[in-house]
Amino acid sequence: MKYGKSIIVWICIWLVLFAGKPGTVRATGTVPEVHTEEQEEDSGGSCAEILQKERYVRVALGDCYPGSRVEFDIRRERAVLYPAEGEKRLVVRNKEEAVLYYGRYRGKEEYDNYQMISPVLDAGFFSGPLKALDLTTKDVEAQQFQVKIDEEQELEFFFTPLVYAGVINGEEVELNSISISYDETYRPIEIRFILQSDILSLEQLLYLEEELIQRYDYMDLTEFGENFQEAQEITEETASEEEITIANYVTDLNNILRVKDAYFIQRLTHQGEELSYFAGWDKKAVFAYLEAVNTRFNAFGENGYEARNVTQEEYLQELENTYKSARQIGSDVYTYMFQESGIEPMKKALLVLRQMGAYLDESGMLQMGAGDRFAPEMTPHSAFLEEYAACVREAYAKNEHAYRQLDNKMIHQFRMYIDKHNIEYVRNNYKGPTDYERLKSYAKNYEMKLYYGEPSRHHNKVEGGKLFQGQKYDKILTPNHLSEFIINVETGEFVTQWDVLEIREDGTVGSTVSEYAKAGDKEEQKIVDTESFNYAPADYVDAHNSLDVLPASPSRDAKKSLYLENDLKRALKEIWESPKKLYYRERYKSSKDYLK
Repeated sequence: MKYGKSIIVWICIWLVLFAGKPGTVRATGTVPEVHTEEQEEDSGGSCAEILQKERYVRVALGDCYPGSRVEFDIRRERAVLYPAEGEKRLVVRNKEEAVLYYGRYRGKEEYDNYQMISPVLDAGFFSGPLKALDLTTKDVEAQQFQVKIDEEQELEFFFTPLVYAGVINGEEVELNSISISYDETYRPIEIRFILQSDILSLEQLLYLEEELIQRYDYMDLTEFGENFQEAQEITEETASEEEITIANYVTDLNNILRVKDAYFIQRLTHQGEELSYFAGWDKKAVFAYLEAVNTRFNAFGENGYEARNVTQEEYLQELENTYKSARQIGSDVYTYMFQESGIEPMKKALLVLRQMGAYLDESGMLQMGAGDRFAPEMTPHSAFLEEYAACVREAYAKNEHAYRQLDNKMIHQFRMYIDKHNIEYVRNNYKGPTDYERLKSYAKNYEMKLYYGEPSRHHNKVEGGKLFQGQKYDKILTPNHLSEFIINVETGEFVTQWDVLEIREDGTVGSTVSEYAKAGDKEEQKIVDTESFNYAPADYVDAHNSLDVLPASPSRDAKKSLYLENDLKRALKEIWESPKKLYYRERYKSSKDYLK
């Protein structure tokens, strides 16, 4: 569950909870009366005031909550949220600060604001709705210490915080009534929630009702103090990264350990070792994979009604699916691992190529051998492509605004394979009479605006010595200005080298000049006018020039050049060249210009 909600939202909810102070209008009342002392005695004392005097409260929780129980020192604003069975997520709050402890091997996180973890850490989460009811001792006695609440406004006092904290899904269930049990001193000892739903089955509802029960008991300073100190000491028991093994880390994964399957644990550990030894990931990335598995297996633990219907075959298959995702470049799991990895930028950029089996052939062209491939679902505007581009920029950054020129042929030519994936993604996933229509469908599906404003001069090359006859190809970019597509404005088709390059029987790309001798001028032109993924947007002037432009630009001074193109493109760029700025005019600056 995620608890990183804004503080403003919680304050707004709190105003609702505490609107029902003594003397205000209740759901069952109309206008509040002015009570005399004699009338106050007749009506009984306030249950809210009795609860207000309690300092140390323990609330036992069901599996719908983020822990098994929570203990409060209300006046000193301290709390301990204990993990549910099979979990290790202990939370210790001390005033505004909190420590979230995942276990000895997974370590801890410290927060300046406890509400960023869970509103359950606030005693008011439980006491606020009870106080807002404005019950008196006479009210409790009249119902024999078993109070039923079914008024809509009063139910909302309880329902709103439960939904906000993610304890229940407000779209699946509604709160029908509440039953509150009080002890002989008018303190709450149990709250039961009766639900209704048009979506869930009766069995599911009964299960949820059982796991929503809150049970209260009351402590003294000695008991709370001992428990609080012990919890603080536990949070200090962390191991250094050097000490942690993959097997250690697995033992701290709460959702995984609930599976209770020795083969499953063994297989997961083996997967982590494969990612380390054979795929080349560091510990941080491997642990990120294990965390991804743990997150995916939330529904397979014993904390939800879904778990009752999960077979061993299903959760083993889910494990294999997650591992497959970790071996697909750009998947959600792979991207998370890439983000979390502590490998230095240059090595991390090259690691992706190594995992894909990349090598340079005799013609200096990047080839992909046996290895991992892009995830089919990776979009041209994906988080991974942004992360990879940022990684390359970081690897070549001299400072915030200056960059060394990219000098690695494999990293430079990797862009053509990103282009290949992007072209195939649009063509394979969207329908339309032309590539341009498919591209617009892709943008519409993700509610994003394509960018038409970048000049397309380098994608409208002319044969050496011939006059430039005007722009006919236009560059369109994703909103992040990284992935680009070249459109033949007359036909609406992509202008891409991947419609020309030959794929050999062994899966490699034809790279010798002789293989394209009979291609023809129009086909040759596509190879040099093709799209080209950017490691930096054009407005990152120095980065774009150093990482994207110069490595692909022939230089008159061969000794100073870091010209990284393969032999085929080198040969074609001797024939085809970009039109001079003096003669080039950009005709297409927006989608509206296509209609002129």
